[in-house]
Amino acid sequence: MKIGIMLMSDRGPDGQPTDWRQALARWKEHGLEAVDVFDVMLQRVGETVPGIKRLLEDLGLEPSIFCVPTDLISPDLQARTTSLDTVRRGIEACHTLGIVQLFSHGGQHNNQGEEALLRYVDGLQQAADLAAAAGLTFSIENAGKLCHTDVEIDRCIRLVNRPNMMATLDGGNFILAGSDPHQAAERLAGRVAHVHVKSFVPDPTRTPRPFRYCPTGQGRPDYRFIRDTLRAGGFDGCMSFEPEGGFDSQWEHSLDVLTGIVNEAR
Repeated sequence: MKIGIMLMSDRGPDGQPTDWRQALARWKEHGLEAVDVFDVMLQRVGETVPGIKRLLEDLGLEPSIFCVPTDLISPDLQARTTSLDTVRRGIEACHTLGIVQLFSHGGQHNNQGEEALLRYVDGLQQAADLAAAAGLTFSIENAGKLCHTDVEIDRCIRLVNRPNMMATLDGGNFILAGSDPHQAAERLAGRVAHVHVKSFVPDPTRTPRPFRYCPTGQGRPDYRFIRDTLRAGGFDGCMSFEPEGGFDSQWEHSLDVLTGIVNEAR
């Protein structure tokens, strides 16, 4: 397994722009080994795929997964066609980076219901086939309003019915969806390509979701339980900290804890 971080923003815990290149170097001192490369981040900061590859090599880090924004759920055929073109571009990026995992995010926050799910399944089948032809796994996470519970993402992946169609398990998102993240790990074990790590504690003063971010190792989920459950199902991928939650998440402390969790299994 690898210790990772999601490079999805150039903002620090205070919400202000930060030197993300220096941050990567600093996070390496806290155990960071691999980086989830988000296409939207590269475009925002004017970086290229070859450029991020060189930077990571210079820092002694490696890319773990390439992440593309899509809407494979939209009833608009043109939007879905454009998303498949984005998947193709993501496949090229994976080849440039020398990695075999492609992650798709988007569309799940604005759609729900059976018709939307069936459109999603159709779009995912096409995307997964493109990825498979290139030798890649293709994954989505539990998020938003569609496929946000363990039951729903499990059903979706089964309906897609492609060997390379996997889940990126987001432990914190299961909590926000009202699902048990530990039960989710048990349900999805064997079909998880990647893990997003964020944690919450109850906070009844917050609405509509009565939770507050907290450092990894506090609150829930128990990422040691998730680690062991997924490893029993054959998982040997990356557990990537999600730098959200501002100062409540104590980003570098969370990386320290995640480093310990992963190293315990080595």
